[in-house]
Amino acid sequence: MEQLSTDAMPQLRFIYRDAQGQISERTLTRWIENSRYLQGRNEVDTLPKTYRKDCIVEFLAGAELLLNEAAPPAPEPKPKAAPDDRPQILFTGFKSARREDLERTAAAQGLRVMKTAGKALAFLCIGEKAGPTKVEKAREAGAFILDELQLHALFESGELPC
Repeated sequence: MEQLSTDAMPQLRFIYRDAQGQISERTLTRWIENSRYLQGRNEVDTLPKTYRKDCIVEFLAGAELLLNEAAPPAPEPKPKAAPDDRPQILFTGFKSARREDLERTAAAQGLRVMKTAGKALAFLCIGEKAGPTKVEKAREAGAFILDELQLHALFESGELPC
């Protein structure tokens, strides 16, 4: 939205229903609008407040001062990213170059490569220098613990080796 003007404007008074369903009277002495929102302050507000136009129940004064259809369009909200539901895998205990190779292979196989063990971790692939902390966190998350050979067998057959 644009900057609020410091010039005094006539009052805009309205009845507003907030997100909790509470109804109250609001008064703005300085405001701007776009197609979806009013943003403004009254004499006691130090920061502007934003009001959804579709939550205004009734205008009590100043409605004739609004731009309405001539108001600039509101910016469109950014689309939310789709959730990444791929099985998660974490590598630990490998030298950097080897780990990066394994991460690329896992990603190409459709797994989501993670850097830390979280609740949704499906697999932990451990190398020779795997630390006990990551292994324990992966176990707590219910992840399958695999070594590199077992991981390759999984990629080839689609099944976890015995």
